[in-house]
Amino acid sequence: MALTGCSSSGPGGSGGSGGEQPAALLALPADLDAEAVAGGKQPAFEPSDVHLAVGRTVGMDVRVAPLPHGWRLLDGGDTALLRRDADSKQSTCPPKTAGCGHTVRQSWTATAVGSTTLTWRYVDLASCKEAQNPASCRALASKEVRVTVG
Repeated sequence: MALTGCSSSGPGGSGGSGGEQPAALLALPADLDAEAVAGGKQPAFEPSDVHLAVGRTVGMDVRVAPLPHGWRLLDGGDTALLRRDADSKQSTCPPKTAGCGHTVRQSWTATAVGSTTLTWRYVDLASCKEAQNPASCRALASKEVRVTVG
């Protein structure tokens, strides 16, 4: 899947603040899809390619739920090319709803010309040696987004 962000301004223009839509927006595969990959029931997730102009934003919607498995950002790419913006909640759960998850948008703004890769892993949270280090968890599946800025 290749996504291209144009360099025009206006709605969907340079993002990261004000609730504007990113130039390129993706979503991680559903938990059930990731578990099927981990169980060998479907092929691994293909990398995605995103092309951005400097100043444009790429966003990834990540489902966060109190499950024994979940998506974690492993590599946030080259910080000389992409600036990590603040995460924003895209959906929430009603209060006191057991097992409910929500969606968080992670986003990056292109700051310089070049190429880098963002990598998420679907991990077994019970296997993590360090709670805040996804590299210490057993990986069940992964998703890469190759970002080219230019």
